[in-house]
Amino acid sequence: MKRIVFMLLAVTAIFFSAFDRACEAKDVWVERWEQNQADVYVMDTTLEWEENLDGKVFRVSTKMMQDGKIRNIVKWKFAKFRDEMWRYETNMMGGSNMTVVSPGNKVFEFCMKRIGWTYRTEDFWCY
Repeated sequence: MKRIVFMLLAVTAIFFSAFDRACEAKDVWVERWEQNQADVYVMDTTLEWEENLDGKVFRVSTKMMQDGKIRNIVKWKFAKFRDEMWRYETNMMGGSNMTVVSPGNKVFEFCMKRIGWTYRTEDFWCY
């Protein structure tokens, strides 16, 4: 009887350890940037967000991959102040001004879906 219980526990432990590995976070491909000849992968374990009365903000890092090698790691910050448009900046941008998010930004769309926040597009902007 003890052997049967031990075997069941061993099989259960093996099953759940294999299942746990299948659930590990992965980099998620979101799009191909032809102009840079690079694939963009969101590093979903880096996604952080917060929300308060003034607005919402989230940060995420992406890998730019070219020919199977990391070309750069880009750190993104997306922010929305009250009823204004969503804006973003990256560590690759040289200035202190944020750029307005346009519909079709796959990094933005992926993160919004992952967080569970909604947005709307109006004209050429995301609100």
